[in-house]
Amino acid sequence: MDKETLRKTIIKQRLEMSNQEILTKSRVICQKIINTPEYKLAKVVYMYYAVNNEVSLRMIYDDCKKNNKIMAFPKVVGDEMKFCVAESEDDFEIGKFSIPEPKSNEEAPSPDIIIVPGVAFSQDCMRIGYGGGFYDKFLSKNPVHSLGVCYKFQLLDRIPTTSHDERLDEIIFDD
Repeated sequence: MDKETLRKTIIKQRLEMSNQEILTKSRVICQKIINTPEYKLAKVVYMYYAVNNEVSLRMIYDDCKKNNKIMAFPKVVGDEMKFCVAESEDDFEIGKFSIPEPKSNEEAPSPDIIIVPGVAFSQDCMRIGYGGGFYDKFLSKNPVHSLGVCYKFQLLDRIPTTSHDERLDEIIFDD
């Protein structure tokens, strides 16, 4: 199956999930993240604002606040993605691609860990995103421990990849 067909199939499946299913599965995933040694040691956590039934990171936001970790979220500027600090819902505005982005343009300190969304992932830690290549470009220039997060149905044995696709360090899912 080609990337575009796979994207449409997985996104359709994700959009059919109930709110309860998203909440339950997201909690399992977030607890696994919180238990990783890389997250426990992290002082600066790069993450994303969940849209379209992506894995919710609400538990991670709360844990970061409780443990005084700096949270940074992606902001698309031209054809690049940078990460800016945001500490509350009030720190966001609708950005490019109708995804909430930090209002601030001030770049966050370098990350200790990055939590990466995606549409589909493979057992060998590759991912398919939405097709813009923003995370691949970012990861190619910023070596940092990367955690892909997904629901189990998004994790496949193999996915189509190209030479510019970046391998993640680990995939965390609800199982």
